[in-house]
Amino acid sequence: MLEHRSSSSQIGTEEIDLSGLTSLAELKSIGEPDLVVELIDLYLKDGPERIQKIKTAAARADATGLRQAAHTLKGSSASLGFHQISEICEQLERLDWRDSHHRLDALTELLQYKFTRLREVLLDLRRSRLANNR
Repeated sequence: MLEHRSSSSQIGTEEIDLSGLTSLAELKSIGEPDLVVELIDLYLKDGPERIQKIKTAAARADATGLRQAAHTLKGSSASLGFHQISEICEQLERLDWRDSHHRLDALTELLQYKFTRLREVLLDLRRSRLANNR
């Protein structure tokens, strides 16, 4: 299980915690679409768009755009229990990127890596849930 940690050096060693997402499975009614699958679909659609906005804002030195995109991704990630992504976004929000281009680059690379890893896990969970709902 994921332990909530704030140190950026520990983010890389944490496991992906899906308990926040899978706990929503209890809300499924017979004959209704699977809420977990729907949330995965929404997150996987929105996440890459937000990451691209973060990267574009960083390249354009748009601090406001970067903070807004990071804040939005942080919120959706935190609400589903994806603390690793949420923590990286929080660091991006707080970063004085004008004084720390290397830190900005490192955080955006870490965000992309963690999101790609999470995406693989979410797609596996999605396939599993769809197979079990047949």
